[in-house]
Amino acid sequence: MTDTVVVIYSGGMDSFTLLHLARAQGCEVHALSFNYGQRHLRELDAARAVCEAEGIPHKVIDIRAMSDVMAGSALTSNVEVPEGHYQEDSMKATVVPNRNMILLSLATGYAVTVGAQAVWYGAHGGDHAIYPDCRPEFVEKMDAVCRVANYEPVAIKAPFMAMDKGEILAEGLKLGLDYSHTWTCYNGREQACGRCGSCVERLEAFAAHGLEDPLAYESNA
Repeated sequence: MTDTVVVIYSGGMDSFTLLHLARAQGCEVHALSFNYGQRHLRELDAARAVCEAEGIPHKVIDIRAMSDVMAGSALTSNVEVPEGHYQEDSMKATVVPNRNMILLSLATGYAVTVGAQAVWYGAHGGDHAIYPDCRPEFVEKMDAVCRVANYEPVAIKAPFMAMDKGEILAEGLKLGLDYSHTWTCYNGREQACGRCGSCVERLEAFAAHGLEDPLAYESNA
């Protein structure tokens, strides 16, 4: 029997790879995106375009009404986005309070609605230093809860948990993916900044493979 999965799809590099990995493994995929007031909202445009082109069922849920309980992050509030690497303490400013618990809870409800057996999301090894809700212990406990939260058990899976960004890119390259259809930068400007933690990690991944990132970057990046 074909597995049905809900993939939390931001429109970024990791979830783009995850979406296509699920399809390559023969899963029936439902993509789910969220508008939580993120300043890099253009990632949702990338997500819509990919799903339309690929014929993937795609739902975007607007949860901006919850902004008061997810405030204080550089991604959602009037706080400057820090520059540098994720290992730096300053990158904690990009943590959105309880984001993944909220998104996974909503995605689990959607999974029950569409008859999916699992929710996949793109947490990976490079996130562990900064984001508590991307660590193995969080995934393990959310998986346990979501399996008993409804009459229908829903598994929570993070297939990239033991990988870094370069290894995720390697998976995508095997699948022949075109990363010009993604958006990673935390600044939602016309071109990627090349300096925020998300850009830095992405550029390092392409460089590790001897490749040039297909995204356009600001001239002063």
